[in-house]
Amino acid sequence: MPLIHCEGVSKYYRMGDEPVHALDNVSFDVEQGEFVAIMGPSGSGKSTLMNIIGCLDVADQGQYDLDGTAVARLKDNQLAEIRNRKIGFVFQSFNLLPRLSAYENVELPLTYRGVPRKERAILVTKALESVELLDRKAHRPAELSGGQQQRIAIARALAGDPPILLADEPTGALDTRTGQEIMELLKRLHALGRTIIVITHDPAIASQAQRIIRIRDGRIVV
Repeated sequence: MPLIHCEGVSKYYRMGDEPVHALDNVSFDVEQGEFVAIMGPSGSGKSTLMNIIGCLDVADQGQYDLDGTAVARLKDNQLAEIRNRKIGFVFQSFNLLPRLSAYENVELPLTYRGVPRKERAILVTKALESVELLDRKAHRPAELSGGQQQRIAIARALAGDPPILLADEPTGALDTRTGQEIMELLKRLHALGRTIIVITHDPAIASQAQRIIRIRDGRIVV
């Protein structure tokens, strides 16, 4: 059974009386342990697809199964639970809270989950070690470089040990050299068995994945 299964997934929005397809009959699988890039230009539907994969939105038609669970049948609180436990999100803009230290930013999702303090300490330390920033744990985001902030964001995504790391344009706010350092980190995490999905418009970033799913005008193209 694939970790992610999309079959005939469609999503549309209304512009006046006419529906406009953001996604049109999209089908693909992602297996456990794959490193996949979803690539397309602006307006291609890749962000809508990311939102559906990440359980931030649901399809209007078709089937999406995440780790054997039919997502369309879930209520809002169940979607929130599956997001918290199954998916680690990494965003282009880092989304770190400026008043919290690196340690506290990584710890926050575990606190929301109700993980006991001692267990949180172990998980946060492990996550910061995995991105080689344990020595910066007391620093706030403004005291870190862009690359370090993204590595902290990756540590936050990893702390709960989700089966999927979902990265939306993870190098988009970084210079080329720092962006490549982030890609090397993602490749190391993949080599350790993590399933990684990168959303990108950049062929140079997509080419570093095992497989590329290309999307244009809401449809997967060969």
